[in-house]
Amino acid sequence: MSAMGDRIGVAVERVRTYDRTLLVIAASLFVLGILFSMSASPVATARIRIEEAFYFAGRQAAYAALGAVVMFVAASLDPRQVRRAATLLVLLFLPLCALAAWFAPEVKGAQRWFDFGAFSVQPSEILKPALIVVWAWMLGETIKQPRFPGRIIALVLYALAAAALLAQPDIGQTALLALCLGPMLFLSGLALRWLIGGGVLAALSAWAIYRFYPHARERVDAFLNPEGDGAYQVNRALEAIASGGVFGRGPGEGVVKRLLPDAHADFVFAVAAEEFGLLASLGLIVLFGALAFRGLSKASRLNEPFEQLAAAGLVTLLVSQAAIHIAVNLSLLPAKGMTLPFISFGGSSMVGSALAFGFCLSLLRDRPGAYLYPSATPRRP
Repeated sequence: MSAMGDRIGVAVERVRTYDRTLLVIAASLFVLGILFSMSASPVATARIRIEEAFYFAGRQAAYAALGAVVMFVAASLDPRQVRRAATLLVLLFLPLCALAAWFAPEVKGAQRWFDFGAFSVQPSEILKPALIVVWAWMLGETIKQPRFPGRIIALVLYALAAAALLAQPDIGQTALLALCLGPMLFLSGLALRWLIGGGVLAALSAWAIYRFYPHARERVDAFLNPEGDGAYQVNRALEAIASGGVFGRGPGEGVVKRLLPDAHADFVFAVAAEEFGLLASLGLIVLFGALAFRGLSKASRLNEPFEQLAAAGLVTLLVSQAAIHIAVNLSLLPAKGMTLPFISFGGSSMVGSALAFGFCLSLLRDRPGAYLYPSATPRRP
């Protein structure tokens, strides 16, 4: 009994070292994910003829519980264990991403999910946070040892991941990873001329994707011509956001969600805006803004280059993914099946987001000697 009590005491003391602001943000996102799923679930279940009205809400609650476990397990690791876990995950899920492009069943023109009957797995969602941690490890070693080829290794890993994702195809995840790797390379001290060259290469890659991927071309054309039939879903999302007003129609009272086939996933922000209004929408944006500010400000004060780069990269991943989802719902970007972290329905998305947040909690927790100084503003003697 005493040994068990000691373990519980150690676990409680460790939880106290986690950043409280980040814990509040995580808890809020978990709760909002279940709440918004309850709102969208009846229509989604009716569309696919499932008798249980809150089927998706129940599944989302189960995914949230699993995500919470994953988050706290990841948060319990020390930085060295985070590196090891991330490396193992990359070794497992990078090949699975490639295999998905060949053997996974086709869903809406893409092969991204392995279907196991009761559940499905999207390997790219787990790969993303693990890959960012491995990139940070390689780039951190380059900062310490300039001759170490960490940047080359990071770029090769990105190229392999991009090749696997584009074969599925999953252009959005490919671009999202590039949005994370770019700032990490900049923070690692990469010369400006190489960053400019990377930007030019990204622009050429975007043109090539538009030229050779018909579905990408259709979505870009629909974005440029919002009055055409190709912009149907985005236009309905905009109607939902506009009709919600300041305070919303009320939970379950949304109308436009009945016209959106992916209301519980790709357009959950629009559903939330219609039923809970502008204030709820802004509150959700504020939560991700607070995550960006708190996470990046704490990451900037870490001593170790690896921890600094990994924490900054993981925060960038979560916030950038949220920004893309919201921008698509607001017709600021071409339509893309990008989930809203913790909010959109999906087990793989939930676990991947929770894994990223758990790694952040681990790297940003209060540890002796972890920070350059104890607060955002250094104290004067």
